[in-house]
Amino acid sequence: MKKRYSHRGHSIECRDDIYTSLVGGRTVSGSMLGIRQCIDWWCDTRIFRRPAEFERQTFGTSQAHSAETYRGIQIMSDEKQPGLWYILVRGQLLKGPLPKIKQYIDTHSLSR
Repeated sequence: MKKRYSHRGHSIECRDDIYTSLVGGRTVSGSMLGIRQCIDWWCDTRIFRRPAEFERQTFGTSQAHSAETYRGIQIMSDEKQPGLWYILVRGQLLKGPLPKIKQYIDTHSLSR
């Protein structure tokens, strides 16, 4: 028995737990999540990507996002660049090593 689903104007058919759809004139098959991501990518960017490309993505566990409160201001560590920290000051991003940010807070007498 064939099941049919619809996602963003594209029909998805399921037979024996294998999902297939026609995306950008090409027939794709894979998991439901992969097919839906393929359709989303096509609808948003008009660039074709196979569902297997989405399934290859590894979602690593994020490191412990550390934060420190100094004089009532929360200073957060940058996950992508170890050793750098950041704060938002009047809508502007201030980024640097922790001692320099604390020094900036002291010299500009920032507090909340």
